[in-house]
Amino acid sequence: MAVVHETIEVDKVASDYLSDVVILSELSQLAVTAWDGSLSIYDYSDKKVQLNTTLRHQFPLLCCVACGDRGEHIYCGGVQGEVLLANRASSKFQVVRNNTATLGVTSMCCYRNTVICGSWDGLLQVVDRESNEIVFKMQLNDKILSMDSNNERLVVATARNKVFWWSLPLGKDSSFGNEVESGLKFQTRRIKLTPQGDGYVSSSLDGRVAVQYFQDEQRKFAFRCHRMNLADTNFVFPVNGLAFLPNSTVLYTGGADGCVLCWNLATRKKVDQLPKFNENSVVQLACNNEILCVATSDDSFKTCAVVNEDTELQPSRLYVVFLN
Repeated sequence: MAVVHETIEVDKVASDYLSDVVILSELSQLAVTAWDGSLSIYDYSDKKVQLNTTLRHQFPLLCCVACGDRGEHIYCGGVQGEVLLANRASSKFQVVRNNTATLGVTSMCCYRNTVICGSWDGLLQVVDRESNEIVFKMQLNDKILSMDSNNERLVVATARNKVFWWSLPLGKDSSFGNEVESGLKFQTRRIKLTPQGDGYVSSSLDGRVAVQYFQDEQRKFAFRCHRMNLADTNFVFPVNGLAFLPNSTVLYTGGADGCVLCWNLATRKKVDQLPKFNENSVVQLACNNEILCVATSDDSFKTCAVVNEDTELQPSRLYVVFLN
């Protein structure tokens, strides 16, 4: 039986593609980046969400992360390889020094007093937050697509279905990591460590999610999701978003079918499906113990034979689901 949640649509959201959503739990805020170069920060409380401030960059932003004791320091990655610190007081971005990425910074995560950044040119970089400069670099052989970290490990998904993981911190003695196959047949879209830290989940273009564990390979499994089965054909949708309910085995998946599904990895069963939000794809998910954030964008351009200035896309939308 589906659980009834209260959902609200957020006002004043960038119409362009929403590239990342992060929850700043201690501040009761959301940070949202978009391809129009905006970083929008929202306040949420009492089942209301209001825009607090917006910072703008001249080029598209691809990701963001919130660091600090309360998540008050927000870093963003740009399409041209920029690593930027958001200065809320001045409403401007500060450029991180010693950055040599030349292609888009696609993913960021925090570890203690550092920010770890991965880019399309395969460059893994570590930012020291006190000096606001890059202090460590590692060149991988493949494009970095997604990554995640906790207090012990960093896990990175790259092109050609490779997954690398390291024990943290990264430093001059770090090797090229532990390399494993992703467990997926097609390109990885997202990777997330389990809340227990004993493994990770990754999702792909072909409507699959793989679950793998660091110490017990026998526990690994994969499942199909975000598919439409008709009498004469099957439609398969990319799984774009992954989000765990903290301290649990509950996983939310968001697909290009516009649906959000809820799974219990312990029982390997689907436990809930949220009502479809709109006709756009679910492109980002973020979750804490109070809310689930769902970003939807029109990504039909990814499968269009021709995309030009006349191509009209539906505006992006952002929803906050208040969890019971």
